[in-house]
Amino acid sequence: MINWANVEDFGLQLQRYRKRAQLSQKILADLSTVSVRAVRNLELGQVAAPRRETVRLLAAALQLTTHERLSFELAAGGEVDEALFGTLSLPTDVLARPLVGRSRELDSLMRQLLNDQQRITVVCGFAGVGKTHLAVAAARSVQATTATSVLWVQLQKNADRGPLQAAIADLLVGEGAGVNRLARQIGDRATLLVLDGNDSGQVRRETVWTLIRECPNLSVLETSRVPHDVSDHHRFLVAPLPHWRTATAHSDAPSAPALEFLLRRFTDLRPSFQAADSDVKKLAEVCGRLDGLPSALESAASWATVISVDELVSMARDEPEALASHPATRTDPVSVAQGVLGQQTPVTQDLALLLADWSDGWTIDQVVQESRLPRAQAACAVQSLLHAGLIVELPSKPGGPVRFTLLNLVRVALRGRSPLVPRLALAAS
Repeated sequence: MINWANVEDFGLQLQRYRKRAQLSQKILADLSTVSVRAVRNLELGQVAAPRRETVRLLAAALQLTTHERLSFELAAGGEVDEALFGTLSLPTDVLARPLVGRSRELDSLMRQLLNDQQRITVVCGFAGVGKTHLAVAAARSVQATTATSVLWVQLQKNADRGPLQAAIADLLVGEGAGVNRLARQIGDRATLLVLDGNDSGQVRRETVWTLIRECPNLSVLETSRVPHDVSDHHRFLVAPLPHWRTATAHSDAPSAPALEFLLRRFTDLRPSFQAADSDVKKLAEVCGRLDGLPSALESAASWATVISVDELVSMARDEPEALASHPATRTDPVSVAQGVLGQQTPVTQDLALLLADWSDGWTIDQVVQESRLPRAQAACAVQSLLHAGLIVELPSKPGGPVRFTLLNLVRVALRGRSPLVPRLALAAS
């Protein structure tokens, strides 16, 4: 059982829910059969331990949702057991959208999650690349194919999360006995704990490993922009959707996943839209200039409700940062790129500046030649850019060298910065 008294103060919750219901203390007292004096004292915080029956009557009168009721009971010092697993469920807003172009990633992620020896997996990648969407699909598959319970915890404070979600997130982020209580709640139950949005390492690695040690049948799936303090075999890097056409010998070659994604969103928002061949070519260019990032493509589709395809292409060419950061998406990929770049070492930042001019892709050998960095240092810097989601691998010939390119939106983020190549030469000396 969990018994937490550190959730939002019970009196504050009671007052907030009462005012939301537009009830006076007298009317709430009449509806709940709790005395007016008791309601007043509870709101003022003058009752240390509200009676369980009083809390139940007030919750019923206020018509609280399941999430709200559980948070209400927790604030009153009550206990939560099986109800926890029924309320920390998968986010319905993501479940409603089909997963496009991610079948291989989903299969690979499922293999990791179903591996008894793989207790923690960190899904990482650039902001807006679709980490949460992939995690939802994987968690849903785990639920459907095994007897595993899923606890979904949204860690981003600006996300749409209920009071119970916020309480569990605060417990995981904090220190002390709360984590041990959660471990006792999970026990030996087969459970997948999803920590969505652990971008700044709010939930420390020590906390995750404590839960894993205490719960023998617990696995943890984490989404994060960068992998924090985990070895390579725990990382699962999600790249943007490919925006080039899949190579095949058949004439009816499938479209690129990014283009398929964009066309789906077009028809969702504009059911009457029918893409001509010329439109498809233009939209394919839009996909490339937005790097195949699903959140950026969502923004482009939103813009397309008010502007033409030609105007969309012009925006993609001249101001991709505006096209990729429509207010409805709540994601500004260029600002994110600037922030992630700022966390890199000076040498890695300088290397990104150098690579910004190479739009056709490059290999490690080319990086070594142009930067004058030792091969090991150059490879380490490239790997840092890859793990941060700032570069993507390009298709290469069988047996040929691995080629990468910087995201176009990262190039925009680097715009205006002074070249610092001399620092690279200094590092190579």
